[in-house]
Amino acid sequence: MTDWYLILMVWGDKYGAADCNRLIRDAYAHSNSINGVIVLTDRMDRTLDPRATLCPIAPDFDREDYKSGGLPVKISMFEIDALPTGAACVYVDLDSAIIGDLGALAALTQTAPIWTLGTFRARFNLWARLKWRLSKGNIFGAGNSSAFAFCNKFAGNPTAKFRENAPIHGRHNPHARLNDDRFIGWSCQDIIRPIPTNLAVRFRMEFLSPTVLLNRIKAWARRNHRQDLALVTFDGDKTKPEIVRALREGDLIVDHHGRQGRWCDAEMSGLRARLKAGLQD
Repeated sequence: MTDWYLILMVWGDKYGAADCNRLIRDAYAHSNSINGVIVLTDRMDRTLDPRATLCPIAPDFDREDYKSGGLPVKISMFEIDALPTGAACVYVDLDSAIIGDLGALAALTQTAPIWTLGTFRARFNLWARLKWRLSKGNIFGAGNSSAFAFCNKFAGNPTAKFRENAPIHGRHNPHARLNDDRFIGWSCQDIIRPIPTNLAVRFRMEFLSPTVLLNRIKAWARRNHRQDLALVTFDGDKTKPEIVRALREGDLIVDHHGRQGRWCDAEMSGLRARLKAGLQD
């Protein structure tokens, strides 16, 4: 198994040490191949698990206008001076739950230098790469930046390309490429790959559906596929960790787009206990 580093990022007051420590605890609990934890931060006085190394966010990204909206601050993670070039890294958002061995995600970097969560509109396949080339970069897919597996400082990484393009696009990019998802997709379209959905998923996209009946059918059909999940991210205002953590068995969950499901073993494919454990501080 590939030795790898867990990468976390925290700024401001929305998330804090407890969120980082929960993920650090579970990363070590589920993996023997983890080689360390890097926490990129705007403050070096955060009290973290001693197994973590605090590193300042790169000064050129540590700006207030980069920490809202499209969150370009996250683009800084691909060049970490505290790690060797080529080191296998797994980044996860703080509103996530680690429920399995992230080493399986780190191992993906042996075949491509960057992997992210795919979306319905970003397949990252041969056809998408051809369209990107034929359109000279104007047509491209963007994934979801809640999770990445990548090689530190790989050639052509988004951090380096952002620095190259920042003088062109300026602080307020009219083409919206300062959005972290879009910029990463645009800058790495020829090499980026989708993390397999048996390893990492977004909770509301994987575990919720347009109706409860459809969700139960989906849970039955994908039960075996879900058993190897290592990471579940909880994006969306109505499906944040603190909300899911407080659910009681059988409660209805509805996201901000109306997707729904019940907090029960049948619709969680038997993973409710693992999800709950991964969300507990």
